[in-house]
Amino acid sequence: MGVSVTCYGGVGQIGGNKILLRDRDTAVMLDFGAGFSDGSDYFAQYVIPRRVNGAGDFFEFGLLPEIAGLYSEDALQNTHVKYEPPLVDAIILSHYHFDHTGRIGLTDAQIPVYCGETTALMHEACQNLPGGSPLKGHRLETFRTGDRFRVGSIEVQPVHVDHSIPGTYGFIIFTSEGPMVYTGDFRFHGPKGSMTRDFIEAAAGARPNVLISEGTRVGQRDPRREMGEKEVVSETQALLAKNEGLVFSSFRGNDIDRVSSFFRACEVAGRRLVVSMKVAALLVKLQDDKNLRVPKPGKDVSVYVRRKKKGSYDDGDYFRWEKPFLDGGVSAADIKKDQKGYLLHLDEAQLPELIDIRPDAGGAYIHASTEAFNEEGERDEELVKNWVEHFGFSYHQIHASGHAPTRQVKELVNGIGARRVVPVHTDNPGLFSSMTSSKVTLPQKGEPISVA
Repeated sequence: MGVSVTCYGGVGQIGGNKILLRDRDTAVMLDFGAGFSDGSDYFAQYVIPRRVNGAGDFFEFGLLPEIAGLYSEDALQNTHVKYEPPLVDAIILSHYHFDHTGRIGLTDAQIPVYCGETTALMHEACQNLPGGSPLKGHRLETFRTGDRFRVGSIEVQPVHVDHSIPGTYGFIIFTSEGPMVYTGDFRFHGPKGSMTRDFIEAAAGARPNVLISEGTRVGQRDPRREMGEKEVVSETQALLAKNEGLVFSSFRGNDIDRVSSFFRACEVAGRRLVVSMKVAALLVKLQDDKNLRVPKPGKDVSVYVRRKKKGSYDDGDYFRWEKPFLDGGVSAADIKKDQKGYLLHLDEAQLPELIDIRPDAGGAYIHASTEAFNEEGERDEELVKNWVEHFGFSYHQIHASGHAPTRQVKELVNGIGARRVVPVHTDNPGLFSSMTSSKVTLPQKGEPISVA
C-alpha cells in the first residue's frame, strides 16, 4: 500500500483519536488522545494505570498502539517494547481537548507538535498548573488559518472550525497520492459557526480522495436539545433574573464560549460571574491572543479564592501562580453574604466548596455540560445531583454541544464530497452509509486504509 491512514483510536468510540498517516518516508500522527471509555473494563477511579510503568499498562490491554519510534524512553522503560529514536516525524494536533491530546505525554519529546497558536497559549497557561499539560517538553510549531506547512512528503493546510474550545482546526493534507481531509471536532451552532463553513468550502475545493470525519452525535435518535450559545445566554439570563439565591454551574473551564456566555448573562442580570483560579489563569494567558475576546479576571469576572487551611487565606499557603488572584478575590464568606449577586463556576471536583459557602436553599444549579452518554458519565451526573439536592437547589440543563448533530454532519460530509469517508469519534460509524453516496469505509483498529 502506498499512502495510508491507520486509526488506533476513535474507532467505534467517542474520543481518543489516534490516526497514523504514512506517505513514503514520512509518518505523522493526527491527534493522540485518550478515549472517554478507554480501559473502563480494567481501570476505574481507584484502579489506574501505574506511572512507573509508563505505557506498559496501556499496552497490556491494547489501549495504545505499539508503534516503533513513537514513545519516550521513560514511557518504555518497564515494557517489552524497545526504545528507538523517533520514526514519527510530527504530531499534528486539531485542538487542546484531552481526548485529542491526552497520550502525547508518553511520546518522545523529540517529536514536534504542530498546533494552533491558541493551543500553544493554553499549553503555556496549563503546564505549571495542577495536572500540567500533555504537551510539556515538546517543541511546538504553531499555525493559523491561511498558513501551510510541510512535514516530509506531505503539505498541510489548517483551516479553523467552530468547537467548544478556541483554536480548533481541521486539516487538508496534500499527500503524494492525492488530498485527504481530517475534520477534528466541529459544530455549526456555536458563535463562530461560519468558520466550519469556511473549512467545508476549502476542503471541497481540494477535491479530496478521503475524508476522515468525526460523528460524535450521529445516531438514530439524539436526546440532546438543539441549543446554541445565544440560547445559553438567554436561558441563563432568565434563570438569574427569577432566582433569589445563589446560582452555580459546572462546565469545562477551557470552554471559553461558555465563560463568555455566562459573563454576558450576568451583565444583563446584574450578577457577577466568579471563576476558579485555574480558569482565571487561562483567561489571563488568552488575553495575548489578538483574535479572541475573552473576559478579563478582576475586571469582567471575579476569582474564587478557596481557603487552604482551617480559617486561613494566608498567601504563604498558595502557589506562585495563584497569588496574583488573592487581592480582590471572592471568598466563601463573600458569596454567603450576597448570594443573589453571583453566578459561581465550580469544577465538579470543587463541589465541597459549597460546604464552606453554606448557601440558602432555593438556589439553582446549571448543568452546562453534555448529558451523560456512558455509565461512568451517568454516575458522575448522579453524584452532582446528590450535591444539588442536598443543598436544596433546583437542577437545570443549559448547554450547547461542542459537536454537530447528525443532519449537520451529513451537511459537512456531502459538502466536502470526498470519494471515500472514514467515520471516527463516533459510537455509530455504520450510520454514515445512509448519509452519503460516497463510499464509506469503517475503520478497524490498526488496519491501514489507502488514501489513493
